[in-house]
Amino acid sequence: MRETEIARAQEELAARGWALLNDAPFLPHGRPDPEGVLRIATGFGRPSDRDGGREIWTIAPRTTRPGATFSMRAGGAAFHTDAQYHSRPEDVICLFVVRPADDGGDTMLLTERDVVTALRREPAGETALERLAQPVWTWTPPDVFSKAAAAVPPMPVLPGDGTVRWRRDNLGPLRPPQAQAATVFESGLRHAPAVRLCHHPGDVIVIDNRRTLHGRTPFADPERRLLRVRLWADR
Repeated sequence: MRETEIARAQEELAARGWALLNDAPFLPHGRPDPEGVLRIATGFGRPSDRDGGREIWTIAPRTTRPGATFSMRAGGAAFHTDAQYHSRPEDVICLFVVRPADDGGDTMLLTERDVVTALRREPAGETALERLAQPVWTWTPPDVFSKAAAAVPPMPVLPGDGTVRWRRDNLGPLRPPQAQAATVFESGLRHAPAVRLCHHPGDVIVIDNRRTLHGRTPFADPERRLLRVRLWADR
């Protein structure tokens, strides 16, 4: 991949919290090349193998269990950031599209800035923002990663520095004020203007995991396949 294309994507990532590369050279003969995947990913950071013991993680339906983590089942995925159950989540996520679903599964993106703007329009939005800024929120790691994740002290969802940390389905126990704030937050996510990226083989979606939430539209196609690399910005 040309250095100019990586440089453009780096600039877009810094400016808006996400970037898209098309026709990236990681699918020779239609099959993913791990070396090609990592060569592209390292243009955006240092690969992490903290969860699962591997730098490249396959995102494909492998179970029908409803409680399985998003990367292992079909269906939609609500807006979230990755590794929110760690004290310091990885800074960047690269998603490599190997085979799109034939019935959905598109990536949705939503920046912290747009979430905050939407929350301010919600009834009780300002109160929710105050509660979301408090370091009282905890998350449980998915079962597949539970042995790798150490206990994490409570953290804020929206600390006010332009970052966000969120995943609704593995939140720890909530007191009533927190539960109310979480409900308002989810309403803000539904009303905020999200970007939808339709998948094509060879696409690479680069996401600032500190500033941008991502999710996906529902799908049932068992052949959908993406690869994920989480990255540290400090190389």
